[in-house]
Amino acid sequence: VYGDAMAFEAAIKEGTTEAAVLEPLPTDCCGSIADMSQERLEELEGITYEAVRKGEVGALVLAGGAGTRLGFNFPKGMFCVGLPSGKCLFELFADRLRKVAQLAGSDTLIPWYVMTSEGENHKDTTEFFGQNDFFGYVNDKQEPQVFFFSQGTLPCMTEEGKILLETGCKVGQAADGNGGIYAACQKTGQLAQMKAAGVKYVHCFSVDNAIGKVADPVYLGYCIEMGAELGNKVVWKAEPGEKVGVVGKRGGKFAVIEYTEMNEEDSKLMDENGKLVYGAGNVCNHFYTVEFLEGVEDQDLVFHVARKKIKTPSEDGQSAVTPDVNTGIKLESFIFDCFNKTDKMAVLEGPRESEFSPVKNPVGNPTDSPDSARRMLSDQAKSWLVAAGCELVNPCLLYTSPSPRDS
Repeated sequence: VYGDAMAFEAAIKEGTTEAAVLEPLPTDCCGSIADMSQERLEELEGITYEAVRKGEVGALVLAGGAGTRLGFNFPKGMFCVGLPSGKCLFELFADRLRKVAQLAGSDTLIPWYVMTSEGENHKDTTEFFGQNDFFGYVNDKQEPQVFFFSQGTLPCMTEEGKILLETGCKVGQAADGNGGIYAACQKTGQLAQMKAAGVKYVHCFSVDNAIGKVADPVYLGYCIEMGAELGNKVVWKAEPGEKVGVVGKRGGKFAVIEYTEMNEEDSKLMDENGKLVYGAGNVCNHFYTVEFLEGVEDQDLVFHVARKKIKTPSEDGQSAVTPDVNTGIKLESFIFDCFNKTDKMAVLEGPRESEFSPVKNPVGNPTDSPDSARRMLSDQAKSWLVAAGCELVNPCLLYTSPSPRDS
């Protein structure tokens, strides 16, 4: 794994591999919400609602990350962005999932799978849900419809491939990246549970997208109608230098191309309408069939090198010390590494202002922070109220909850 990861990194940098040959997305697999009529939107929603009523839809949140960059040393899903309700990210998602089931007229909730990281992240997450009564996400028998499982780990290494110790008697370990979703779903029994419950389609999303439309009826309906086994909801890049990967083709196969893997000429390429050719920004918003999730194997993934501040043993070897500079590497796979397995992908573009508000930077930062997410959620709520005929007199912070629990 180490050798393959280092070779892949070198090949990308040198442009000596098929992976460096890029192609834009074919138009026949792409759509845009902005171009759809209300009738078309309702048609796609109807497809999803039927699937929900049949118990064919599941939701999966990638929740293994901590809020370290936010100054929050707990699982990021526990973080509150400062809404009047005081709700954390996990509760916002629970509210939205519950509402989709209600709109569908379903007697049951959409099963919700939560992928954590081994250790404290898993412990803190499961305890937090328990302490909050699973945010009411329970069935008629008061049984939680939230299912927890952990992704795998890999040892931390030196640049030369030697395994690093965290203490004198413990090997340094790190999560295997969000690409660990496939092995984790298979090995922990989540896929078997999905199949037994009749789930056919899974919406997978990142825990830090505060405004994310979980189990979005338009998106899922679009993918189902297209006969896709894999889907990607995207927002178009704001400018060529934006640090986000894009969906395209590499070596003739579907891929997410990291911004670090693109040359300046490709990143600035425009079409005849003045739109970035490589602009379909990947925001970790994926649709899967259960069959696709079941078919991904370890050899379908690429392990990438991440240089990090790896904990090292203290002088007496009894504890771990976090250094101030990068001291080693972690190997991680990305969730999109296996996208080249399919020729049945659907890509749907959504408006950034209602689709993507990542919570990554600390309070006080104007972008990708709790402040920007809170502002976007409030602006969205205000737009809904205005559309419903309300007059906004005082431009205060607003949030409208979709949850029947708040009625």
